[in-house]
Amino acid sequence: MDRTSWIGALVCLGLLFGWGWWSSKEAVKQAEERARLAEIEAANAPPAADPKSAGTSPAAATGAPGTAATAAAPEAEAKESVLENDGVKLHLTTRGAGIRVAELRDHKRFIEGDENITINRTASNGVAVLSEGPGLFDSTNWEFVSQDATSATFKTTTAAGFELTKTFTLPTGTEYDSHEVLMELTVKNTAETPLNFANNYLYTGSAAPLHLNEMSMQIGMYWMDQSGEFDYETVDHFGREKKTLGIFGKGLIPSDSFGVEQLDWAGVNDQFFTTMIRAEEPYATKLWASRFPVVVEDDEASSLKKRMFAAEMGVGLPDLSLNPGDQKTLSYSIYLGPKEFSRLKGLGDQRERVMHYDAIPIFGFLFGWAIKPLASWLIMGLVALNGLVGNYGIAIIIITILIRLLIWPVYAKSARSMKRMSKLTPLMKEIKEKYEDDPQKMNQETMKLYQTYGINPLGGCLPMFIQLPVFLAFYRMLWSAVELRHESFLWVDDLSMPDYLFTIPGLDIPFNLLPILMGVTSFIQIAITPKTGDKTQQMIFMFMPLIFLVICYNFAAALALYWTTSNAFSILQTWLMNKMPEPELKKKATSGKKGFMARMQEQAEAAQKAKAAGGSPGPGGAKSRTKMPGEKGDRHTKGKKKRR
Repeated sequence: MDRTSWIGALVCLGLLFGWGWWSSKEAVKQAEERARLAEIEAANAPPAADPKSAGTSPAAATGAPGTAATAAAPEAEAKESVLENDGVKLHLTTRGAGIRVAELRDHKRFIEGDENITINRTASNGVAVLSEGPGLFDSTNWEFVSQDATSATFKTTTAAGFELTKTFTLPTGTEYDSHEVLMELTVKNTAETPLNFANNYLYTGSAAPLHLNEMSMQIGMYWMDQSGEFDYETVDHFGREKKTLGIFGKGLIPSDSFGVEQLDWAGVNDQFFTTMIRAEEPYATKLWASRFPVVVEDDEASSLKKRMFAAEMGVGLPDLSLNPGDQKTLSYSIYLGPKEFSRLKGLGDQRERVMHYDAIPIFGFLFGWAIKPLASWLIMGLVALNGLVGNYGIAIIIITILIRLLIWPVYAKSARSMKRMSKLTPLMKEIKEKYEDDPQKMNQETMKLYQTYGINPLGGCLPMFIQLPVFLAFYRMLWSAVELRHESFLWVDDLSMPDYLFTIPGLDIPFNLLPILMGVTSFIQIAITPKTGDKTQQMIFMFMPLIFLVICYNFAAALALYWTTSNAFSILQTWLMNKMPEPELKKKATSGKKGFMARMQEQAEAAQKAKAAGGSPGPGGAKSRTKMPGEKGDRHTKGKKKRR
């Protein structure tokens, strides 16, 4: 290998050791953070007190979620009632007058069994409970006023003199989704003096990981401003500002909440499900967000090691100044359901942006503008194909083949370009040996060689650049496609999860077949592709399938199925291309118009000559210097001669 290759190898080795050192150090930090969180939560637990003593706000400090303070609240006195329709079953509680949990009747928690997905199951307070901030919740028992088949009403009066009435309704109109709940909060001033109802929030509940493979990037909070600005923050961001409670404050000090000019909707989400609160009329308000550690799949050790956190949020209410006898009703819709693109799009107000398809590390910045619409089209196409063939696995294969057929001409042109480049390998080797000590001259001669034979060195990479946004869009779409959850294909039980078959004895590693097939087909594809570059570059390309196998081994089976199908199609296409006559390597006919690479080469040569002569290149690459008056060719001198 040359010096550059050795440097690259040493850098990779250093990064590998650095990753191991960082991982071990991070594990210690995680354990310390978990212990510190427990200590802080215990220290923040206040003694049992009248929760109505919180001034003009009905909320009272009950400690962080899951603490002893919450357990000490009068939970035994709370009563529950149920509202349900075809999509959701709400368990309402008089404690804070909120939705304790919401069962999704059309989504099972496990493939086997009858247990439903339960939204807000990790939170200690109900959705739509009033709050003053992280750990500060209304724990009073509201009066249960009335209930019918579609609605339930609760009422309470604070010590300050506010009469609060909260009504939850499951709408029956066709314009509403079966996972949508309407909530009205009426605030009335029953005191003899003006009162201000301020610094209050509606609790969104929590969103927690469903499985241990769920990444922290898939858990977080979001909000939408009426101006069209959409923001999404993961649970990792909450811990950066303030490690104690994980309060996230954008643009302000860590302990503060942050403001939104005209809030349209906001909420929390996990990989597949979300809770979203939308105001009937947008208004200026504040939000708070926090996180708390959770145990996933009853595996405390793995949950600690993988830093599993739940996200929670408070959506600010407008500040209300009410005179005696005045009242104000605030109306909201609360969505508790799956992140299905078509369903969210049907809700209106751009609520499908909750999918945040363009939120992808590194590549989102480069290709986000393309990934977002591509992912939207792909999921709609996938759902439509599933409606025709009745299986999402087959639909993924069909849509992959359709995509590859669309880029067939580009791939064919690229393959011919790579074959022609492979024929240049002996000539390029000669140039490299001849100008080994002069890299600049080597590059110039290489560019001249490409120009002579009319070959674009980037031609072989064009399909990769075209496929990369498509692959990223497919990856991002499958990342949160609840439509694929619990969908089977051949030996795969769940296309949204790795296709685990068994654990490899002695290694304690899961055996996932589809990623292995993906790696094998990638290796075959590279092996039959015309070789370009030197042996080191070819060796690096041969290692790429192994690298991607390691990276994607625990990704969703649907993604591995897409990649494997795409590789198989490429192998077939390459085999067909190899059956065609070999392209001839001919010198390009010269013309009066010079190409870009030729012009670049001439300018580089002119610059080199000027440097050697001690001058500087002028326009067009020619050497120029300032001429003295009277020198031959000076236009001022010529002008004077003519006047004589």
